[in-house]
Amino acid sequence: MSGLSQLNDGARASDRSRSGMFGKLKVPLIGLKILLSVLLFAYVIAKVSPRSVWGTMRAANPSLLVMAASLFLLSSLIGSWLWARLLRAQGVAIPYPKAASYYFVGLFFNNFLPSNIGGDIARISDASKHADRVSSVFSATLMDRLIGVVAIGFLALVASIAALDRVHLHALYAATLIVFLIAVALFLSIFHRGILKSFERPFHAIGARKVERGIARLMDDLHGFRSQGGALAQAYVASTMVQVSRIYVHYLVGLALGVRLSLAYYFLFVPILAALISLPISLNGIGVREGAAVVLFRMAGLTREQAFSIPFLTYVISVLISLLGGLIFVSRTPRRAIGRHLERRRLERSGERTPAPREGRA
Repeated sequence: MSGLSQLNDGARASDRSRSGMFGKLKVPLIGLKILLSVLLFAYVIAKVSPRSVWGTMRAANPSLLVMAASLFLLSSLIGSWLWARLLRAQGVAIPYPKAASYYFVGLFFNNFLPSNIGGDIARISDASKHADRVSSVFSATLMDRLIGVVAIGFLALVASIAALDRVHLHALYAATLIVFLIAVALFLSIFHRGILKSFERPFHAIGARKVERGIARLMDDLHGFRSQGGALAQAYVASTMVQVSRIYVHYLVGLALGVRLSLAYYFLFVPILAALISLPISLNGIGVREGAAVVLFRMAGLTREQAFSIPFLTYVISVLISLLGGLIFVSRTPRRAIGRHLERRRLERSGERTPAPREGRA
């Protein structure tokens, strides 16, 4: 028994050691991402003319920009419904208005936290208040992300076939196909518990028992989606609508800037940009987004200033829409304080009206 106790103590000490090591690395990594974003953005700006960029954006059609912002808002509402539907499939029933508020708070933190998953963490934290297990919310959020990758990957694959005779980027098409196939393989793995088991083995091998148990619960919840075919089909349709809407947002921004470019290029380039900015190498994709866009859209004949302005203005629109989530988040504290105050007043009035037990017997 003493040997088993020592082994458990050693495993816990090892977990604490790894946790402390990751904690020490977190701040330097965030600092490195911020520095890289600044350097990349400065490099791209140096390659274009800031005055010409400002002139390009200043001449944008405001009506088309409002249409683009409205479409982005609509796509976010559809995205929040999609997430709420996946939560219900996991037994987490949240009224849609509340789920939408959590979703928009997540959008806000995605844009204002130095992490690509800050928004997901925020909405998981909020939705977990309505769940028996955090893993149920985590699995629904992970499935939301995975279905999104499958949907946008399929759109990019179709666009690459359509653009094959115009843009000869065979390596890019091959990469698009590979990413799509990997996403599909990961999606299909939820139907096979044996395959999901492989995600637990690395943590078992290094003795991270607590992490292994958490991963096992998450894999069980993901595997539970195998009996939710209707929810998955609805989620895929909704996710496709979201991705198409986001592509059209870029298209409308391009039109606002006076760019007349075939929609097929947007269906090819926007998914690639989405994949690049999701990589955890910069602060919310800043610098990476603009640099990659200049390279890609220049191939379609756009000027550097136009290629820079389309994703940059689209990003500004997304930030402005996400401020709704910031307002929701900031309003929580006063609303909760007012709610607690009203509850105290209600209890006080109730207590005044209710006769004391001794007086009642008299």
